[in-house]
Amino acid sequence: MQQDFKRIPINLHNQVIACLRKHLAQANQLLNMQFTEPKIIYKPKGSVAGSAFLMRWEIQLNTMMLVDNGHIFIEEVVPHELAHLIVFKKFGNVKPHGKEWQYVMSNILGKIPKTTHNFDVKRDFYLYYCECQEHQLTKIRHNKVQHNNINYLCRKCGTQLKQKMLS
Repeated sequence: MQQDFKRIPINLHNQVIACLRKHLAQANQLLNMQFTEPKIIYKPKGSVAGSAFLMRWEIQLNTMMLVDNGHIFIEEVVPHELAHLIVFKKFGNVKPHGKEWQYVMSNILGKIPKTTHNFDVKRDFYLYYCECQEHQLTKIRHNKVQHNNINYLCRKCGTQLKQKMLS
């Protein structure tokens, strides 16, 4: 099994692996199957807590949310994503949070089948304005305006966005 654990404290990575292995062993025993350990990938940021890549047998976790929320994040997100992988192997291509996923979450992994997270999403926004409203541009778009002379237009009024200078 390969892991990409750059920028992640080793103790958190070890907790992720321990949680994964515990729930994987449960699933293997209760379903009488032999699921292999999926690859764990860490994504630096974003609003998605985790993702399961079914064909690659891989789980991607949000590094910032993991570091900020630790054990709570691990116990909620790792089983959630593992359940997606298990459901795919056992039942095939079904609804992502359908009855099969809910069954695996509650009856096999012993977790509440929650489909969304409540973790804080940290975002760096830059304030811009047009003639009708204020806009929040991401750091990427802000840098394009500053360094690449790219202009963005408001979808409502059609005027060019200007950076709002904070006093």
